[in-house]
Amino acid sequence: MHPIVERFIAGQLPEPMVQTLVGGGLPVPPLDLLHALSHAVFKETPYAEKALETASTLPESLLAGVILQPINPPDPLRLILRTRKEMSLVDPTLLHSDITSEILAHSVPFLPGAALHIVANNQVKWLERPVILDLLEEHPEGDYNLKRRIEEFRFEVLGQVTAEVKQERLEIIDEVEAGKLDKAWAELPLGKEDDEEIVKAEVEGQEERKAIPIDDGPLLDDEGNPIRLSVAQRVAKLRTNQKILLGMKGGKEERAILIREANRLIQVAVVRNGRITEGEIAYISQMRTVNEEVLRLISLNRDWMKKYTIYKNLVMNPKTPLPIAMTHFKRLQEHDIKMIMKDKNVPEMLRREAKRMVEQKSAHRPGGG
Repeated sequence: MHPIVERFIAGQLPEPMVQTLVGGGLPVPPLDLLHALSHAVFKETPYAEKALETASTLPESLLAGVILQPINPPDPLRLILRTRKEMSLVDPTLLHSDITSEILAHSVPFLPGAALHIVANNQVKWLERPVILDLLEEHPEGDYNLKRRIEEFRFEVLGQVTAEVKQERLEIIDEVEAGKLDKAWAELPLGKEDDEEIVKAEVEGQEERKAIPIDDGPLLDDEGNPIRLSVAQRVAKLRTNQKILLGMKGGKEERAILIREANRLIQVAVVRNGRITEGEIAYISQMRTVNEEVLRLISLNRDWMKKYTIYKNLVMNPKTPLPIAMTHFKRLQEHDIKMIMKDKNVPEMLRREAKRMVEQKSAHRPGGG
């Protein structure tokens, strides 16, 4: 390895030379440069961002020449898969003799969709590290044929699932492809045993629900539309880890079902879903069955808190932490403040403050006391 790169890895290179090296400006062999950039990125140095930028702009021909060589340690292979999308580079890198199952596992989330079947075909590597199959299945660009192959691998090769589970997961893939289920269903991981945090959240949620009347009516979304029973039935069969992921990625029907779950972690996942609408947030903000952490997250979103309906619902929801309710209370219109004054469900301090404010405004009006 070039002495300059050795000094950089050892932490002995002066700062100005480090900046030039990571920027690709020093005359070192291409493979040695990639070792330096890999060190900068994967050792989480202050130069990681610059190193990623340099790796993403290196000439394709230069990298193609490097891939033909033995690469040990193999971190440069991981760097190429992290920063490049050209199949002329990705394909030979994935097939390189020095690539490891660990690097494949780290790299799958960054791969273009066209490269996923190459990884799926490398049975030796995913047998060493079965999580690779999970990562392939969760990849947003994975096609449905790939997902079906993964279920077959899990059943026939790894013995991870029963024939019944395999069949059910294949049916879900078919329904997603046919447009009958949201695409997030095809990215669900295998169900797993609940960990300590999930169990704790489940117990807390069930305890909270004991004091709340259960609505046995039909499941409706935020607009009052009925939710298809088939979706509700499928959700009911999921393990908690699957519900959390579906909450984060699923569509409107899935969110409407999952926000009613007692588990705080599932509710939080729904509110953090990037596809959730302001209408859904308005609906959730008035729900008395959601955990206060959900209401706190809503209150921290500036865009949502510009909407009168949302912050009014938070103030009037007895589950909202009192400091949050008090913060937004003064933004309400007078007729809503008068409603709070009479609402025995809200905290007494809020009712007293509402009464004080109404009396104060009345006193300042012409003819007032």
